[in-house]
Amino acid sequence: MKKVSIISPIYENIFRLPEVSRELVTFFKDKYDFEIFCYYKGTLPKDLIEDYRFNFLKIENNQNFNECIVDGFDRVDGDCVIIADINNTNYMDYITKLLVEWEAKAQIVLVKKNIKSGFWGKIKQFFVNIGNKITDMLLSFAGLNCDLHAYKNFQLFSKEVVQVIKSFPQKNYYLRNFDCWVDYRVSIIYSNDKVHVKNKIKNFTNDLIYCLISFVLMLTSVLLVSVGKAYVDKTAQPAFVFIGAGLSVGLTAFSLYFLYRWIVYKKTLINHTIK
Repeated sequence: MKKVSIISPIYENIFRLPEVSRELVTFFKDKYDFEIFCYYKGTLPKDLIEDYRFNFLKIENNQNFNECIVDGFDRVDGDCVIIADINNTNYMDYITKLLVEWEAKAQIVLVKKNIKSGFWGKIKQFFVNIGNKITDMLLSFAGLNCDLHAYKNFQLFSKEVVQVIKSFPQKNYYLRNFDCWVDYRVSIIYSNDKVHVKNKIKNFTNDLIYCLISFVLMLTSVLLVSVGKAYVDKTAQPAFVFIGAGLSVGLTAFSLYFLYRWIVYKKTLINHTIK
């Protein structure tokens, strides 16, 4: 039986790992032997599946996406290696397509976004690329995510290609989005990534609750400053308003931060069942 190795760095939503693990066991049953190296940030859920094929490695020293993949390459021993974002709602579809192409004798399989051609399509993609670079930079500074857009990548390399990549002299030899491979059979899957999964899980997570609490406190702070400054001595009014404004800004920042986390959670839910 052929063996499939999966490397997947996870920086957000690791609480869904038990569900994803069970899905993967069902998916690979009687089809392939497999192993998974999951790099995670945070605290692992307590109800994780106990299976020797799952390897959970804590991200140390703020390792970025490339560093996790390089470390994974040194550990895997499958007949093919898949770089996968198992937080993506459509991750199972992508893995299936990668394996289909590999079974059709492709040695490298890449998933790329289907970009609309034409003048306006290129203009749109130009601004999307700029926006992606800016959000990656800001989020990495905030420590929320080392490389947000990297997780949308899915790639497959045959065992032979992995050995060649590992022989590169560079320290971080993994080359994301590099599709000009000479002497290898390369297959590229173009995807619109428009598959929507119906959300059946409760919406009120802790992040949304914290967002609402911060927002209510911010409104309360603004109201107290507006009403209270009339009862404060005129010489103390500037300091009173300054402190109130600073508190309001801080609460607004907290509210937006937890709103962002909730949006990420909503966008990465996995609710489909494996048949």
